[in-house]
Amino acid sequence: MNKIFQIIPAAALALAFGGCSDYLTTESSTKIDGNVLLQNTEGLTSVLRSTYKYFLLGNDKESSDSGTGTLDQSGCTYTGIPGYCMYYDLAGADIISTINYGGGVEDAYKFQNTRTQASGNASRIWTTMYKTINEANIILDALPAATGEAVDKQAIQGQCLAMRGICYFNLIMNYQQTYAIAKDKRGVILRTSSSDPNSKGFSTVQQCYDQILSDLKAAKTDLANFKRDDEYEVNADVVSGYLARVYQVMGDWKNAYAEASALYQKYPTLMSKEEWYSGFDNLISDGCPELIWGIKYTSDTNISSGTEFNYWYNQDPSYGEGMSDGPIYSFLNMLVDSKYVALFDKTDYRGFRCDKTSGVTDADEKGVVMFWHRTANGDNEIAKRWAYNKFKYYGDANGAKQGHSYPEFPLMRSSEMLLIAAEAAAHLGNNGQALELLNTLQKARDVSKPTTSADDLLESIYVERRKELLGEGVTGMYDLLRLQKGLTRYGASDTNPAGHYPWGLMNLDGYNASEAQPEGTLASNDYRFICQIPQGEFTSNTAISTSDQNPFSGQ
Repeated sequence: MNKIFQIIPAAALALAFGGCSDYLTTESSTKIDGNVLLQNTEGLTSVLRSTYKYFLLGNDKESSDSGTGTLDQSGCTYTGIPGYCMYYDLAGADIISTINYGGGVEDAYKFQNTRTQASGNASRIWTTMYKTINEANIILDALPAATGEAVDKQAIQGQCLAMRGICYFNLIMNYQQTYAIAKDKRGVILRTSSSDPNSKGFSTVQQCYDQILSDLKAAKTDLANFKRDDEYEVNADVVSGYLARVYQVMGDWKNAYAEASALYQKYPTLMSKEEWYSGFDNLISDGCPELIWGIKYTSDTNISSGTEFNYWYNQDPSYGEGMSDGPIYSFLNMLVDSKYVALFDKTDYRGFRCDKTSGVTDADEKGVVMFWHRTANGDNEIAKRWAYNKFKYYGDANGAKQGHSYPEFPLMRSSEMLLIAAEAAAHLGNNGQALELLNTLQKARDVSKPTTSADDLLESIYVERRKELLGEGVTGMYDLLRLQKGLTRYGASDTNPAGHYPWGLMNLDGYNASEAQPEGTLASNDYRFICQIPQGEFTSNTAISTSDQNPFSGQ
């Protein structure tokens, strides 16, 4: 992993790091600092590493104190593929957020105006994805004339095409409504060459998906024989997984089934109970057979306090309740809603819980417990909620306070592929196959009553996705948008003390704090899920007009 951030040749330095800037800077989709001569595969590989940096970590900003790059923590939810694993899920019903820290996590959860408006955080996803696309295009354009072995060129090309396709997939999901209802609507700006003009118009949603599929299919061919050195690298398996996701969003169930089922067959061993309770922080080092793609954070990534592990409010009670009390710096934000906890039956080990409402100790919540109450906290608003131990990390100092935060994070697991295949089979009318696939996961997780009927089969699959994949970026608004399901959150009440906070409902529709059971809703495909195009793009790109801007709300 360290070699992503190795010192790169001077010819590539301006390209790789010259564009580092404050996250709040709105850049156009064409801005790349510096001109580089990429003359051979060695130099191209170095720049490829820096492209991975933006792809996986987002932009960084320079610290005026130390001169070293440090992540803007308030925006890590919005930048880089691991950040989107929080962003998508925070806009659903299952995660709740405190207001302990501020920044992107709270904005995403609360549906703050700044979450998606052009003058707020909308530019963060746009800038990170387009910076990756632009650097990938520069590499792709330089490849034909570069010297080096053909096999090396093919591997570089495949990784660049894959990253470009994945970036466009994230862009089109965040800047326009879902494919099923928006094929002919305005999409995003397709740039497939570094020589594209600075001003270029929007493509349609359909054209964007055509480009995504073209990039990913070509990447899969190019990477057929590529053997990666580190799990962060995109290989043919990762591309297959993304093809399955894209086809799933498009409703192309035949191809979704083909990609997902083939990939699951390559990774057929699901996590054990012991692996599930490991904290999900060392799945790479532990050799988890279910892991398809993941990233190791290191001292060189400059993101040591911005991982998802830093946001889940699950440090052991013995550490205390402060942000700097635990084994790693924690923003004490993310807990789970009571309705989510209720999805799990008593034998499903993913849902084991400690029901004590006072005096919870380390011994109570460690071991085989996933959900528990933070009863040592004097704040009743916290103590009534459920902590969740899925993503739990003790630092690199044997659990000592404030050990560095260098965990490993899963970006794709085969259980997701199993569930995509089950969903696809059900849509194709193969209910028996869908049930068999769904039951495979349910039995592996010790569900007491696996699904046996085709009645509400698809809904059973969707619920299983929530139970299995929360925090991995493919539930929450990701599923709500593609399925065209509305969001409903239930607030805390006398009968539901572990419900959502009022600030998680006040920007939704229908919220009335005086009701016995307050709730807030958001209709499917409401533009409050969707980002607005950053203002800077309209300023620098004369081929587009503000008439193309997304509304802030409505369908």
